[in-house]
Amino acid sequence: MKSRISGKEAVYVARESDTRRPIKLGAPEGSEHTALAHVPSEGADQTRKAPPRVSKPSAHHDRCVAPTPDLESHRKRLREAFGNTMSDEFVDVLLGKLVEALRPGSLEILEEGTLNAALAIIDSMHPRSELEALLAVQIIAAGFSGLRLLRQSQQHLTQEYIDVYGTYAIKLLRLQNEMIQTFERCRGGNKQTVEVRHLHIHSDATAVVGIVNPSNDPAGVANNDHDACVQVPAPVNPPCGSGPSDNQEGGGQE
Repeated sequence: MKSRISGKEAVYVARESDTRRPIKLGAPEGSEHTALAHVPSEGADQTRKAPPRVSKPSAHHDRCVAPTPDLESHRKRLREAFGNTMSDEFVDVLLGKLVEALRPGSLEILEEGTLNAALAIIDSMHPRSELEALLAVQIIAAGFSGLRLLRQSQQHLTQEYIDVYGTYAIKLLRLQNEMIQTFERCRGGNKQTVEVRHLHIHSDATAVVGIVNPSNDPAGVANNDHDACVQVPAPVNPPCGSGPSDNQEGGGQE
């Protein structure tokens, strides 16, 4: 019998999980906190740019606000993050699809930090075209959704919740891994690598040509065609100074 969760229970789990907000690092109680500039980590690449950010997603999730008054510079940074595209409409559409994927329910609220984290991931992938930017959004949608369902599978540690939510979580996380491989193949151009090795066979030695599988026969006899191998004797080079002309009759000088 398949595990089932009623619609009422599913809605309760979705609303309960939506109450968990992104974690923010705070100062200890009683200490004075002064806002300072970001301090780069040791060994960090100083040439990296800060990822693009947005502020205050609207209640209907159809509008975002640039973090600075310089709107054109912010649009330029978003175009660079989304595959160096020249289309602001492309950026708006993909940004909307990203918001829809991160906020699947109509009653759910998308936190500013969650959306900016997704933008940071896209920027770290460095998509070089609109197609790669689309794949990046799909990877984030599958990964975030898989983590969401994985968390809901632990809402109640019963077989029903683990089977239903855990199974879908595993499928989405596997899908994310497949899309990451697709992204890498798209960037690499389906290159194939051929490795060539040289085999040197010394005198009085033998070599095995083909695929050799271990045999179940204790005597070492091959059980099938796949276990068969061919032994090639090594070529024996004649000693230096000897040749066919030396052994021929009448070949010498009188």
